[in-house]
Amino acid sequence: MLSDDELVELAERVERLCREHSRDGQLRGLLEEDGAEALLDEAMALVTAADFAPARLREVLDEIERALAAQGVHGLTRPNREWTPLPGVRPREEALTARICPLGRCTRAAADPEHCALAGRDLEPVPLT
Repeated sequence: MLSDDELVELAERVERLCREHSRDGQLRGLLEEDGAEALLDEAMALVTAADFAPARLREVLDEIERALAAQGVHGLTRPNREWTPLPGVRPREEALTARICPLGRCTRAAADPEHCALAGRDLEPVPLT
């Protein structure tokens, strides 16, 4: 069983995998060069499965990292941890909407409409109040 911190990190890694996978098939191409494209298929299946298996998903992401590291690509699913200042607290007049992972399995959030390449669905809008 993963701790809360490990689950947060896993969600961040899934977000990065989703973003990278949506870039014109480059990720699949890199994994195919190493004969490891089945790892991407398994990760997609684990992310979209009704019965979520976070420990196995973490193992698969680690295997993807190792396969890519062998080709000189490092840190593909490891989250960047950067500090950014908070925006101003002045209230906005327009309604704000964020879009989040349609499966609730990663930390991806966007202001504009985007597509989840792993789930094959658009990010879901949620109102911010």
